Amino acid sequence: MTTKLSLSDVEYWQKQWPKDEATETAFEMIFTENGDIETAFNELCKEKNGTIQYGNQSLWKVTLTVLRKEICNKNDSLKSEIKTLRKNPKETAIITGIIVSIIEKCQLPLDTGLATMIVLWILKVGIDIFCNYTENDQ
Repeated sequence: MTTKLSLSDVEYWQKQWPKDEATETAFEMIFTENGDIETAFNELCKEKNGTIQYGNQSLWKVTLTVLRKEICNKNDSLKSEIKTLRKNPKETAIITGIIVSIIEKCQLPLDTGLATMIVLWILKVGIDIFCNYTENDQ
């Protein structure tokens, strides 16, 4: 499944997103990678952590696995917030809440920039496809 956003989608979401240095860096990296979120995530992860690996897998894959368990199996409130954000993309408080929840629940070396990329990818594919796709990807 593609992890690429059109550059117009990236620009749209950048305007909606709460502004801080980490998220601005994330958006810059996504632009640099022509909207490829997974590649941008890996590049930013390498820049911040020196590697894209977490144990014997990429941090991207580990994060998606952990989030699938949190969002799709247990945490209906996070799933609900993501669905609400898709309907009301200008709700910056929801964006902030989702990012904070992801960072707290994952217990992985994520910052707001890396979490932003994950949220953008989930918003692109939709929560139901995210749950089914990542479940089948294991």
